[in-house]
Amino acid sequence: MEKKNSEIISPPPGIFRSGKGFFLFLFFLFLFLFLSSPAAIARKKEGVYHTVTKGVTLYRISQAYKIPIAKLMEANRLSSPSAVKVGQKLFIPGAKAVLPVEGYVPLSPSEKKKLEQSLDTDEQPLPPPPLTPEGNREGQELEKPPWWGKELDIMWPIQGKITSPFGPRGKRIHGGIDIRSPSYQEVKAAMDGEVILARNTQTGYGKVVFLRHDQGFLTIYGHLNVIMAKEGDAVRQGQSIGGVGSTGRSTGPHLHFELRHNSRPLNPLPLLPPTIEELLEKATKK
Repeated sequence: MEKKNSEIISPPPGIFRSGKGFFLFLFFLFLFLFLSSPAAIARKKEGVYHTVTKGVTLYRISQAYKIPIAKLMEANRLSSPSAVKVGQKLFIPGAKAVLPVEGYVPLSPSEKKKLEQSLDTDEQPLPPPPLTPEGNREGQELEKPPWWGKELDIMWPIQGKITSPFGPRGKRIHGGIDIRSPSYQEVKAAMDGEVILARNTQTGYGKVVFLRHDQGFLTIYGHLNVIMAKEGDAVRQGQSIGGVGSTGRSTGPHLHFELRHNSRPLNPLPLLPPTIEELLEKATKK
């Protein structure tokens, strides 16, 4: 039987005709808004929301909360580490409380000049054997840095043959490794970090990018043909920061890669993951 129009559009049950219905509607509306609030969603997802303030970058947030940039980007659907704005609320998965985050402070002109000069002063007469955490030359045990003996989260900036290793080069010391590669091959950030210097220097390393990392680490990428990173940028591990070149004093396209800890050059090879060739060689020996 066909229903009359009056029956189809009949009013809701009696409870909604009274004042109680109105208050019940308000209650459910309030409950919905409360459960949909950022704080409620954060509790459900086990995390907190951090409001971006002036000078705060994604790298600075990742340092404060001890979480990789890539994970923050995934949780907040960010297209790049630099895609954050002042006032934006970023979800920090796994965090229990909102933490204070210090903003990025650019280097002063004198600090930048000192960094550039450190490139030319890097190849100095070979110093005495460095002290190590196992003990100094007098056999006295030294305090070990927090990263000593642990697997450092670092990757190769490019793949290629090492043409000049870390260490003595004649009567001087080479503070990094040179990796041969075709021109304009993408150079990638070895670790999460922030760009503190990116320019065409007046040194033998030509166009250079300096990245600052956690625990006092610094990585340097020299002889670039093109620089893609800007000073102040937050960069994630594996992000392209430039292209291989032959700028400065160079006999051919290659990357000069340095790893420093508290301003002291380190040999990066023991800390970098093994190459495919090394893994194959180890497998054949077994």
